[in-house]
Amino acid sequence: MPLRADAARNAQRIIDAAHQVFTDGGVTVPMDEIAAASGVGVATLYRRFPHKQDLVRAVLEARFEEVVTPVLARVAAVDDPREAVYLALESVVSLASSERPTLAAANNVGALTMDLAWRYFSPVATLVSRGQSTGAFRPDLVPDDVPRLVLMLLGTLPSFPTSAPEGWRRYLDLLMDALSPEGASALAPVSPVAEHTPPL
Repeated sequence: MPLRADAARNAQRIIDAAHQVFTDGGVTVPMDEIAAASGVGVATLYRRFPHKQDLVRAVLEARFEEVVTPVLARVAAVDDPREAVYLALESVVSLASSERPTLAAANNVGALTMDLAWRYFSPVATLVSRGQSTGAFRPDLVPDDVPRLVLMLLGTLPSFPTSAPEGWRRYLDLLMDALSPEGASALAPVSPVAEHTPPL
């Protein structure tokens, strides 16, 4: 059931404040500090978000909807499959790069789950499949490759200093080259994706 207008406003204020608090103070900020930053009472915060995990998950989903979802909708209409996949990958790595405190908070309280990750992996797998049908990508890729490819990119993020926050773009370019059918070598067998805690 949709929230009443005032409840929806309070929820959004809490989510916005929590995002800023996580960014400024890290993963251990107590809930009462978040309530104070949002201008609502602690009881109101807990009524809407009974556990910190619920709040962190709401912040993460809000950022995903703001940054990644519009890109996925836009690239579905991009004619060039390589451009579409590049933009889709760019959106999620850019989000993860800029939201490390929120992701750390989500990991800390167990709010990272595969259901959110698959909301991203599935559309990207569709884009890759579309590119395979036109010869833009190597034909031996399968949907289960997509989570691992994204995780490979996300795995580079901790290695970049704050002075080079977009160093991951080099590895996105390398990954796009690896998807190309030109000069592709045979791949080892694929393994199914097991349930785990994803970084997004």
